[in-house]
Amino acid sequence: MDEATIKKEYFAWLCSLVRAEPEYSMLWQKLHDMDFVWIVDRDENRAEDGKYLRYIFMVDTAKDGADEAEEIEEILSGPCSVMEFLVGLARRIEDDIMESVDLENRTYRWFHEMVGNLGLLKYDNKHYSDGEIDAIVHRFMSRKYSKNGHGNIFSVGHFSGPLLSQVEIWTQMQAYFLEKYGI
Repeated sequence: MDEATIKKEYFAWLCSLVRAEPEYSMLWQKLHDMDFVWIVDRDENRAEDGKYLRYIFMVDTAKDGADEAEEIEEILSGPCSVMEFLVGLARRIEDDIMESVDLENRTYRWFHEMVGNLGLLKYDNKHYSDGEIDAIVHRFMSRKYSKNGHGNIFSVGHFSGPLLSQVEIWTQMQAYFLEKYGI
């Protein structure tokens, strides 16, 4: 497969994991084109969750052996995108925190909840604004959101400890799910 085909198939596969609606295709592509940047050390783990999706895709896709797998790995190398970060975190939430044998996989739900918390769901293809999306995502990554997390992927009404912006995303997620879902 050529580079463009692999990248296109990977992006489509990534979107399928979270039931990313086509009417938001410009937003999903924008998030995939942006590098995920972290300023709290342990958030590097969330970037690795996103990059791990590439490995899963490679295993699922490389049917012709090691050479094809190496080619896919090389083509998809590089920094974790914001889209990969969000999908990877949604997957970890489902697999490690919220999994239930009684319910279907809800990775898509956690992804859409985080995107909604950021305020990005108003940017469908008809209302797309590159500059506004940039500002929202950069505010999130630079941790310029309110002390309770408004403007973040997780907002918490009552957080005991340092400012939400000073703790790793995993800790923010735990506080959010404890407050919202009692988990």
